[in-house]
Amino acid sequence: MKRKEYTITDIARTLQVSTASVSRALSGAPGVSQKLRERITSFCDEIGYLPASVSRNAHAEKPNIIALILGDVRNPFYANLAFAIQKRLMNSKYMTVVFNSEYNEVKELEFIDIAEQFGFSGLMLITAQSEAISQKLSETRLPKVLVNRILPHYNGDSVLTDNFQAGYEAALHLITLGHERIGFIAGPENSSASAQRFDGFRQAMRNYSLPVRREFIWHSDLKLETGQKLARNFLALSERPSGIVSVNDMTSLGFIDGCKKAGLSIPEDLSLISFDDIPIASLYDIQLTTISQHGEEMGLTAADLMLRRLEHPDREPERVIMKPRLIVRSTTGPCSQQQNMPARFTTQSFGV
Repeated sequence: MKRKEYTITDIARTLQVSTASVSRALSGAPGVSQKLRERITSFCDEIGYLPASVSRNAHAEKPNIIALILGDVRNPFYANLAFAIQKRLMNSKYMTVVFNSEYNEVKELEFIDIAEQFGFSGLMLITAQSEAISQKLSETRLPKVLVNRILPHYNGDSVLTDNFQAGYEAALHLITLGHERIGFIAGPENSSASAQRFDGFRQAMRNYSLPVRREFIWHSDLKLETGQKLARNFLALSERPSGIVSVNDMTSLGFIDGCKKAGLSIPEDLSLISFDDIPIASLYDIQLTTISQHGEEMGLTAADLMLRRLEHPDREPERVIMKPRLIVRSTTGPCSQQQNMPARFTTQSFGV
């Protein structure tokens, strides 16, 4: 009888633990107790399990398939990026399999494991900021490209926007228009891109001696419906910011929709600037002021990095940093004197 070949998912199910715990235990990453680590490694020794990257014959022919792990395939920015990657790789006879992680660390670890188990040719991903993911990527032998993210100890190729500069330019645009009370809609707390944009935003505010107020900071999961919910939080404030920097276009569109339904005019009552420049941002009835991340160009560059890595596996890791570009449309405008009236209560700084 043929012996069963275990995957990390099989091991996790058998031991009734998470796949993330199994991956951490086998890679030596932190976040697993010594007792659990010994239990997992003991079971793996018992069944003769080796990670796919070790057990697979290094000379075996690999399928021409690249794994692409995205946080949310419904996001138009990711869809545009994936289209560009797929188009470029297809021209070089590589197929692309897209995995939707929903920004879930456990799913991302599972998808990386699948790519290893099935001997994919390479791995491309926009991932959460996670020690377990970082450790997993440092251990895998698959060629890899990280897209628009920064991970500690990452040792592969990457392409990203200068997100700090993007955040700085977004804030500076509103400051130049006369806005002094400026809010910020951040992304998921485990997103390095969001964190860097907030750092740039905060630096611009500091440079112009403007407070970053705690009550003007919100977090989103980058979805349109979340923007609509955050609009209600904004409308409930007794004193509102006159301008907002929002982490991505989808959240911004939901936020603007919620504000317009409440009777606000954009940009007369509120100026809003965003990031991404998804295709619908330029439509006549939307005209969203945004910072372009050059999504298609980023995707093509990511694919080219992968192809160069496949052709020259021993070359030094390469990082490509793309310059953000401000696109001024109709959702930002000069701040009126009434909008910048002195605050009616003492403000509290947020990290400045």
